[in-house]
Formats: sequence, structure tokens, C-alpha cells
Amino acid sequence: MGTGTRQSLHALCYQHHQEMPPKLRSESTEPLLYVCPEPGCPIRYESSGGYFIETPNKQAVEQEILPRVRCSSDERPMYLAKVQAKRRSFRLWKCPKCGSTRTNEGSSGALGKKMGA
Repeated sequence: MGTGTRQSLHALCYQHHQEMPPKLRSESTEPLLYVCPEPGCPIRYESSGGYFIETPNKQAVEQEILPRVRCSSDERPMYLAKVQAKRRSFRLWKCPKCGSTRTNEGSSGALGKKMGA
């Protein structure tokens, strides 16, 4: 599976915790772009580059702290795959390439301190 593979993920917006549906791009070789469905939310996810902000407002981009969780197997940026209402701090991250998962609760190593989200 390369970066151009069109595999649909179930990425969540890290702010609104809503599933981000994929948006097809003009070039079929480009990875899918996942867009938060919340009106006005500029948060996007792409399997090759991770989360980013899509806005012309440079100040908004500079102020946003983006999650930078990387897969320990292939160093790809992971996406937020699951949150839990009862445990609000719980985050399950998943690798778009190998499917491995990590949580912020320390069960997969010392993730909590270095994950940035």
C-alpha cells in the first residue's frame, strides 16, 4: 500500500470527535483528504502528512497545536480513530498503513508524553 492508495479510513476530527468523510481529489494518485463535517472547521487529515489546518488565516494556523502521533512501526502520522464519552481523555490512534494502534494511556509505551495531543 503506497501513499497513493485510496483506502477509506475512519478518521475523527481531533476537536469535534466527528468522523471526517473522505473528499476525492482531482488526481487519482493523491491520498484521500478527510474533512471535518462541522461547519467552518478547517481541520483536515491526509495519510501521508497527518492533520493540518486548511485556511488562508495564517494566524489561525500558527496558533493551532496539531497532534503529531507517529506509528512506531513505519513512522506514518496516525489518525484519531476512537474517543470515549465516559473517559474523556481517552484517545485511540491508528496507523493508516499498517493498522497498528496506540492510546494515550501508556499501554503502548510512553506515548502520552511525546504524542502532543
